[in-house]
Amino acid sequence: MSRVYLSLGSNIDARSNIKAGIEALNARFGEMQLSPVVESEPVGFVGDPFINLMTVLETELPIPELSKQLRQMEYDFGREDNAPKFSGRTLDIDIVMVDQLHGEHFDIRLPRKDLFEHGYMLYPLALMEPDLVPPGQEKTVQELWANFPFPEQKLWLTEL
Repeated sequence: MSRVYLSLGSNIDARSNIKAGIEALNARFGEMQLSPVVESEPVGFVGDPFINLMTVLETELPIPELSKQLRQMEYDFGREDNAPKFSGRTLDIDIVMVDQLHGEHFDIRLPRKDLFEHGYMLYPLALMEPDLVPPGQEKTVQELWANFPFPEQKLWLTEL
């Protein structure tokens, strides 16, 4: 069994899509650990605020199959195949970490570099598992968050 950290985000009917996304993931993978929920301004484009959180699940699926199933869930929620990187999302599911894997694994960089570049991933993870040391790092996520430069993005805690 692998311990997998996922980032969930949405800014299109966000609360509804995040709740439904959690239900779909629970139906497929069982109960998951959920972080506190944050709301944030979009990065790289003008649009509605995003709702984001981190989840932890256990799975025996190999990374390529897990990635394929998560991408299909995104499509099921209306994601467009060729949507621009910086655009609105009905549901975005990113694999952030898998166990202590570090580096390129099946065309997926682990841990996902966005974890260290965007508060909407790091902050919820720091609240959920403050003592976790991500693969390839020497500091805990709480320490990383405490020193996060917090450049262009405003974010705040919210409720679903």
